[in-house]
Amino acid sequence: MRVQLARILIVTLALAGSLAPAAAKVEIRVDLTRQQMTVIKNNEKPMVWKISSGRAGFETPTGSFIVQRLDADHLSDEYDQAPMPYAIFFSRGLAIHGTYERGLGRPASHGCVRLSIEHARELFDWVEQYGAASIEIDGVAPSRGGVYAEAPRARAGHGIVGERRAPPQPTPGDYYSLIRGW
Repeated sequence: MRVQLARILIVTLALAGSLAPAAAKVEIRVDLTRQQMTVIKNNEKPMVWKISSGRAGFETPTGSFIVQRLDADHLSDEYDQAPMPYAIFFSRGLAIHGTYERGLGRPASHGCVRLSIEHARELFDWVEQYGAASIEIDGVAPSRGGVYAEAPRARAGHGIVGERRAPPQPTPGDYYSLIRGW
């Protein structure tokens, strides 16, 4: 009788454990200014990876997003079936995904956030396993010359001229400021 009760208890606990939602989440933070992504899994040490975001005219949107869907082998319907491996969709067809292109660290996409294939696979697996708390995207992508994006401004007698935008400044107690080295 005791053995049977022990078996029932073990099976019940195993089922309860498998039905419980995973408490861990993956935090994804994209810094367009620095062209890098910070990923924190299970409150472990943050990992920082190079990315390529949207180029001029195809800027990656900023804000807070949720994962809409995952597709490990996605091909773009908009761009001649271009491969988007390990795609994590977050907004209107835009995704974080792997790329076979070289030159990460500068804006180059049509609005997606590109990662190396290795990092995209790793992130995809974690989001699939643990879920994502949110996807936070901020900053301003550098322009072609590596200068911060220009914002037009009027000057008396000079018409509209470009003005360099400074990188975002940290706020006191901003955890991500520590990661960025501020």
